[in-house]
Amino acid sequence: MIPSPEIENVLFKPVIDLNELSAFTGHEDAFARGGFQEIHWLNTPGPIYTTFTDNCGTGQPEAIHNVGGDEDYREIIFKQPVTKEELIATTIAGLIDPFSAYFIDGSQHWNKDNIFEWWSKSKERIQYIIDRYDDELNLPEEPHISKWDFGGEIRYYHLFGPSKPIPENYKYWLDYYQYDMKNYLEWYLFKLHAKAYMLPSLEFDWSRKEALDKVLAERIAKS
Repeated sequence: MIPSPEIENVLFKPVIDLNELSAFTGHEDAFARGGFQEIHWLNTPGPIYTTFTDNCGTGQPEAIHNVGGDEDYREIIFKQPVTKEELIATTIAGLIDPFSAYFIDGSQHWNKDNIFEWWSKSKERIQYIIDRYDDELNLPEEPHISKWDFGGEIRYYHLFGPSKPIPENYKYWLDYYQYDMKNYLEWYLFKLHAKAYMLPSLEFDWSRKEALDKVLAERIAKS
């Protein structure tokens, strides 16, 4: 899946006009520049990326098809926006991150060499995401809730992560890796260099992911 023409025109150019972007999304600028040296290792190459976000669990539900989380629920961009709706959702996720750790100058830093290197580490990344998917499927209905006793007064606090499990977010992430990531990256390489490049085929045993997909599908059917 590659960006629509309107998203390509506003988001996938070497230097993004933030005023144009704000007018397009209808939201004030949510993004910074200059964080690429601290980029989170799970970010998918593209113009938008994150560094060290908050882990309060707001970004993933807001942009469930684009924003994922690591084991601490620090947010990353697993899929660059390809529609206006996805770009707006990702912008809102950036707006509500209190650490201002969403950035938009990725296309000034990604190139053939570091994209090929990123792709070469896909198996490690996919295995990590599958582990997170498994973890999320095994969470209680209200995860990350702590009960504290203040002199006989019981108080409940939501400490981090989304208020409810969102295993479907990790499924979407893995589905994108399994079916669309290679095509997108080859498109992005052409966009960056005006030259076609073909990435090596990704050989991965998806059986564990497919087993988790069945668990999720059965759970959804029962709900």
